[in-house]
Amino acid sequence: MVAAKEMTYLDHIAELRRRLITVVVTFVLAMVATFPFAGDIIDYLTAPVKDGLVVLRPAEAFYAHLQVSLAVAVVVNIPVLLYQLLAFIFPGLTPSEKRWVWLSIPPVILLFVGGVLFAWFTVVPIIYRFFMGFTSEALQPFISVGNYISFVSGIVLPFGIVFELPVVIALLTGMGLVTPSFLLRYRKYAVLIIFVMAAFLTPPDVVSQGFLALPLIGLFEASIGVSKVIHRRRQRALARLEAELAAEEAAVEGASGTGR
Repeated sequence: MVAAKEMTYLDHIAELRRRLITVVVTFVLAMVATFPFAGDIIDYLTAPVKDGLVVLRPAEAFYAHLQVSLAVAVVVNIPVLLYQLLAFIFPGLTPSEKRWVWLSIPPVILLFVGGVLFAWFTVVPIIYRFFMGFTSEALQPFISVGNYISFVSGIVLPFGIVFELPVVIALLTGMGLVTPSFLLRYRKYAVLIIFVMAAFLTPPDVVSQGFLALPLIGLFEASIGVSKVIHRRRQRALARLEAELAAEEAAVEGASGTGR
């Protein structure tokens, strides 16, 4: 690959295009590879539904398999996406920024998995039971497999994504792009944005939106604490660096004065 400082604008566009094609190809391959196992995954996902699910359209079962394999391919393709993204941006980063990026990779994976597991084992059962509580003898549940898969994926995947908030805040703080005072100053706007995101990412009901917004607000508050810790460390490191530079300048000036 051409050195980053020698690459032209068109070289960067060509490299970005090549990496995007790699991500898309691996995503399609992952989707094809997981499709034969989609039935087993559907059996696991639908096990909590005691009354079973129905198929309302001839192609609905096929689309349910397709939807599951698509969701699994998204998760499986995350390492490929991260690698291609890092390979593209690394040449333009400073050593300090590269260090922060490397440190952020394990938390990114752990928080995504943690968000997905939290949503599946905690949030999905609570929301499902809440909605099923409105059924009666006159209102019998008649849930299609397509609607159920959309319901689950519409909760689980957004939770995996939004659980990355502390890593994003920590990374931006480490790079000096965000400070704790900035986060505190715009906290109320952040809460508003969180509720808007929750409305956009979850199924169109207030309960699902609340279950996503409230943990996200908690994560934002925790991110402020993480930002404070990283900001203090960064300030101390900058102070040490300035002191070392000042000492070097003083030594140089002393040596030049002695030479006269």
